[in-house]
Amino acid sequence: MSAESDYVSSEAANVHRSAKMIEELLAKDALTQYEVIALGKLLQDVYTGLERILRTLCESKGIKAKKTESWHKDLLLAAKEASLITPPQFEAFRNLLLFRHMQIHGYGFMLDEKRLRQLGKPVPTLCRDFLAKLT
Repeated sequence: MSAESDYVSSEAANVHRSAKMIEELLAKDALTQYEVIALGKLLQDVYTGLERILRTLCESKGIKAKKTESWHKDLLLAAKEASLITPPQFEAFRNLLLFRHMQIHGYGFMLDEKRLRQLGKPVPTLCRDFLAKLT
């Protein structure tokens, strides 16, 4: 295995583990305030891991994301154009990116459980489907 494939495999394992934890939290009828904060952090972690994988895959295809104010979105667009992600995956990833920006600049105690559940519900399947293409 190359260093690149080791890195992608390691990130994929972390994303899988985080997605499983999201699934476990979403299976609960109600969450404590600390579990809501944990769910927000896990959603942020999943997006960050997926973005790292996409950046590595794009770079392996010679696609470089210039570090501009919109480089995160530009990376998603480049991944979609290179058929690394499907249009529905692009939309789901973009929603996670938007959440991640809000999460980074906010306070955990301000998170809305209902909104997190809506955002988190498709994440485990999204991760499984996307990561299955990597193996």
